[in-house]
Amino acid sequence: MEILKREIEELKKKQFETILKDELIRPVYQPIISLQDGEVLGYEALSRITLKDSLLNPEEFFHMAEQMDCLWKTEELCRRKSLQGAVGKKNNIKLFLNVDPNVLKDPQFKEGITCRYLKEYGLQPSDIVFEITERNSIEDEESFRKVILHYRNQKFQIAIDDFGNGYAGMNRICALEPQYIKIDMQIVREIHMDNMKKALVESMIQFCDKSGIRLIAEGIETEEELKTLIKLGVHYGQGYYILRPKPTMEAVSLKIRELIKNVYTNLSLREYQPSFWGNIGDICKRKVITKPEKPAKDLYYYLRERPTITEVTVLNEEEEVLGVITRAELMVAFGGIYGYDLSMRKRACDLMDQEALVVDCNDSVEQVSKVALMRPQRTLYDAVIVTENGHYKGVVTVKELLETAITIQVNRASDSSPLTGLPGNSMIDSMVHRCLSSKKPFAIAYIDMDNFKAYNDAYGFNNGDAMIRALANSMKESCQREEFLGHIGGDDFVVIAEYQNIQPLLENISSRFQEKIVPLYRKEDFQRGYIISKDRHGAVEQFPIVTLSIAVITNQNYDFKGLADFSEHLVKAKKESKAIVGNSCVFNHESFHT
Repeated sequence: MEILKREIEELKKKQFETILKDELIRPVYQPIISLQDGEVLGYEALSRITLKDSLLNPEEFFHMAEQMDCLWKTEELCRRKSLQGAVGKKNNIKLFLNVDPNVLKDPQFKEGITCRYLKEYGLQPSDIVFEITERNSIEDEESFRKVILHYRNQKFQIAIDDFGNGYAGMNRICALEPQYIKIDMQIVREIHMDNMKKALVESMIQFCDKSGIRLIAEGIETEEELKTLIKLGVHYGQGYYILRPKPTMEAVSLKIRELIKNVYTNLSLREYQPSFWGNIGDICKRKVITKPEKPAKDLYYYLRERPTITEVTVLNEEEEVLGVITRAELMVAFGGIYGYDLSMRKRACDLMDQEALVVDCNDSVEQVSKVALMRPQRTLYDAVIVTENGHYKGVVTVKELLETAITIQVNRASDSSPLTGLPGNSMIDSMVHRCLSSKKPFAIAYIDMDNFKAYNDAYGFNNGDAMIRALANSMKESCQREEFLGHIGGDDFVVIAEYQNIQPLLENISSRFQEKIVPLYRKEDFQRGYIISKDRHGAVEQFPIVTLSIAVITNQNYDFKGLADFSEHLVKAKKESKAIVGNSCVFNHESFHT
């Protein structure tokens, strides 16, 4: 048995030598995609052995390479093949290349060879993310950090693999300042069934968000795992369920992309109300732009003569954002004794920062402010780039962003109802005007309590306030798609949604409200279904339990000519809803019971 084992080991060694000598390795590529919209961030390049009847799998192959002091030669072969196969990829797509840190101790290790390959295959350092794969502990930490710094200075990016397992600890992450962290697949496996794993990933997300790092979940193999990771807020994902590694960089299926979009859209990860001053796109301004091939020295001269310009956005022919060059970084590049000589032949694409904060024009001012202030110190005061349908729209400086956000908070505080905490009439008016002018889908629901005055008179103002809060809380608990909630005053409320199918939401509000008001009545009153109180003329009368009348107006089949036209429709719908006994809703003048 021992002899057979030795013979197998010898055969494996011979096969290893044959694979290395004849370059019997081929690359395959697995996509890493956004868990918000399913768009591809990049592809991880993996290596497959093409030797027929090979006894070695990829992991054994690299282990043997280290044993035989061929680690660099092996990695150089895999890297070259991976770069060669990536020729012709899109400019904004990253290529993740695995790197064993112990390759540094290999006597054949050579710095600079990757850059030569990139030049040969028409790729840029900014296209590459070195994925630190720690199969063993790093023996020379200081040398390793120096090489990582060398790569970072050349515009390469860094990802830490297998976070949460083995040697990928917090100390190394703090020392290396990676752009990406990959969650170990053992944590991803069946995460939907494990609350401890969910809690661990939530803490990772919080750490990464505050550190300006993007989190990638690898090894996603089921729909349940994918949905759970989206709901937790993980930024990117990869795995067999999304797409298996392929010889070419294949697109992700429409089915997967739609699944991600639907799950992410229906999330209620945070309480948020749309900005009454519009979204970030409403305050951005189109500023200086340039092409990636623009000589850097031309930009240097241009900005030197214009001290008010703080950044230049680099766009491709389709006006998609490739990166940003800040004034500070450009002046540093051309400063010093040798700065000008070293930078004068560079192009805009060589100096741009691809990790600048880029947001969609429909994101709210408050939402963008939170993200902007979570950036690392070195980029904290950089401007925010705004896009519309993936194309450049403009720029917002941090000063403009914070001034607008503060104005929103001050006005919200001064206009909010002290009883419910919901925005009042001026904000409601602003939101209505915004809906009517935007031409986007909307639904505006006016909610009014039936028989509230009688209840307030019979039970007192304190109980009346409790019922008003019950409705406000029912609305807050039911709304999960960033709807706007407003308190007009008294027992009148409004819900404004940027979609038209609002009926299920209103049914949920009505149902929750009916549950919440049960303890607000005396048992005998609620059981018989009415209270005895005086009407507005002082006559004693029976009044039913409080219900809701809801009038809804949408622009589904009608284009409103202005506020007067809208108000006329709303008044009619309100009268129609009040005429119906019990919980009811009039939806574009069509009634139904809630």
